Amino acid sequence: MDAKIFKELRNRKLGTQKFRKNAAIISLELAKKTFGKIPAQKRSKVVLIMILRSSIAMLPAFLKYFPSALVGFIGLKRDEKTAIAKKYYENLPKLNKNSIVVIPDPMLGTAGSLGHAIKIITENGALAKNIYYTGFIAANDPGVKRASKLIPKGNITLFAIDSKLDKKFYITPGLGDFGDRFFGYK
Repeated sequence: MDAKIFKELRNRKLGTQKFRKNAAIISLELAKKTFGKIPAQKRSKVVLIMILRSSIAMLPAFLKYFPSALVGFIGLKRDEKTAIAKKYYENLPKLNKNSIVVIPDPMLGTAGSLGHAIKIITENGALAKNIYYTGFIAANDPGVKRASKLIPKGNITLFAIDSKLDKKFYITPGLGDFGDRFFGYK
């Protein structure tokens, strides 16, 4: 992967069009890496679960590698003061113990949203050992540390790991609000 592209994504002054282009390139590379982690005989069982809203940016890339995958959605809204996510929407295909669930989501800060999504997914029949997370960037602590307790560490694919979160629970230096930047709000 091109470190230059990722460095551009970190630039908060990067325009929306270029941000989207770079996000698409990195999403495709991350999808390829995730595809490589899943045994060939299990790829037909992949279900993509998108955490609304920023994960939508990664969906086209993942559909290139998993074109027959079912796609489900979980809407989680993070409280900006507590960083605790609350569910506002859920639409999942039927899951079972053989489902291979892939969760592409750009940011992993506290792993609160991921933890909430994993709880919903396992309550719907999937096994934690069959869940894969793929993201652009994570905070090592608590994000990666917590995620590694929820699913196998080998099932986690990241482009970059930053060391910490700031007082607002944002990854530092991070990318800013990925969804706002991708959808053109900032």
